[in-house]
Amino acid sequence: MRKLNFKNKIFIFIFAIIILGIIGLLVYAVKLVGNKGKDVYDVSSNTVIFSQDSNLIDTKDGGKIEKKWNGNFYYLTGKNDTYELGLNPVVYESSSEDITLFGDNYQILNEGSINLVKDSITINDPSTTYFYKLDDRVYLIISDEIYNETKSIYANKYLLVYIDKQGNASVLNDALNVKTINPMKLVFGNYTFDIANELLIVGEKTVNLKTVIGSTNEYVVPPEKEDVVKYDPNSLIDSYNELVGDFNKYTTNNNMQIAANNQVEATTNNTVINNTEVTNNNQSNTTVQNSSAASTTVKNKTVMNKRVNLRGAISYPTYIDVSYLVTDPENKYQAVYLVVTGEFDGKAASEKIILDKYATSNRIVGLTPNHEYSISLGYIEVLTDEDTGEKSLADNIEDVINVRTSKVNYNLKIEKISNGNVYFNYKMTNDYAFDTGEITLYSDGTPIDTVVLDSEKTKSANGYSNKLKLDQGNVFEIKVENATYGGKDANIPITKTFTIP
Repeated sequence: MRKLNFKNKIFIFIFAIIILGIIGLLVYAVKLVGNKGKDVYDVSSNTVIFSQDSNLIDTKDGGKIEKKWNGNFYYLTGKNDTYELGLNPVVYESSSEDITLFGDNYQILNEGSINLVKDSITINDPSTTYFYKLDDRVYLIISDEIYNETKSIYANKYLLVYIDKQGNASVLNDALNVKTINPMKLVFGNYTFDIANELLIVGEKTVNLKTVIGSTNEYVVPPEKEDVVKYDPNSLIDSYNELVGDFNKYTTNNNMQIAANNQVEATTNNTVINNTEVTNNNQSNTTVQNSSAASTTVKNKTVMNKRVNLRGAISYPTYIDVSYLVTDPENKYQAVYLVVTGEFDGKAASEKIILDKYATSNRIVGLTPNHEYSISLGYIEVLTDEDTGEKSLADNIEDVINVRTSKVNYNLKIEKISNGNVYFNYKMTNDYAFDTGEITLYSDGTPIDTVVLDSEKTKSANGYSNKLKLDQGNVFEIKVENATYGGKDANIPITKTFTIP
């Protein structure tokens, strides 16, 4: 038997080391796969998913949530569609009321200390108060009651808070979606959250949340200004006439007629408002005649506990449901209204909507999917100078929020390519589904085949399936074209591009 020389022994030793290294890698890979399985979360139709960028994900098809190698979480639907959720998604299980946080999060405890929560955690009791920082300018509140100082925003169980760089807050859960441009504080348990300044007040202790993983918040407290009431009487009179005219047409309740309970002294059917005559002859239209300028001294603007507030807004692709509250024990508010600015039927515009002050909600319709709208709540009231008894009009904007309509939910996929045809399936939801339309196949930019869209099948559970005839080409594209919704053109780009090997 031949003896191994020193050189051969070295080669054998190196070979053994390599084999052991390969075995170690295999063991590590098996362990990694095993750990990966622990990051799988089953999703049902009762699951509400919020991605890191605040999008609410549709879960009607079920599926699962998985953590990938890059650390991000993904939602894989039962139809094999994939949605990226980011590093810190939040899941609410409506059937059990469980709330699950994914990724690394920072919990702020009662005494103000900070606890790092790694991986994921499920909270089974939403009546217990918790507060988490999920990411830069992203927070989660869990409590049985969550509200701002005026209670115009009220939530229970949980509330996500997203702050833009100017300190404006968007607050949302599965029933609430509100964005405000006014600094706001939220109260829950024994916590007070100063959102714009990112300060958490816990009892006597104040925690600077910007120091927890840092913050890109650029909000600066504005300098205090003296609150001086200024208005142009002529423009107020015009606005008053327009709003009152619309308001009187809107309601048949005589108790809501202009000057019905203004407590204004009158010897005839005429009422004098600061040298401006208001004629009420029990007709449907009330007109204010211009006269001299109104007095600028107002001393009894708030005598009784009256207020108007926007409580929240829920957005859909083509409409927004606004919740509001009007408290007016002395019937001081002559009109309450919304001013909505954004895109209506494809054109930028502002619309004024007269509200029923005895109601609490209103639906704003005719909106464009995935567009932002500014919604202002305003009112007109009659003010009385305590010294002179003179009357003047005030037209005020009380609350402003920005709300984005939701995206159109659709799914266009290619099922197979066979026998010179491409077979496709197209689905939309009942929230927004085209009334009419066509699906066209393009080859290198040239249309080669078209089928008419079946709107009823599109909204069904199985969707609308059909085929398009293929022709010669390199790049093919399926487009949804000539679509209408609500009798109007729906200019929403829906395409699917593919090539044939």
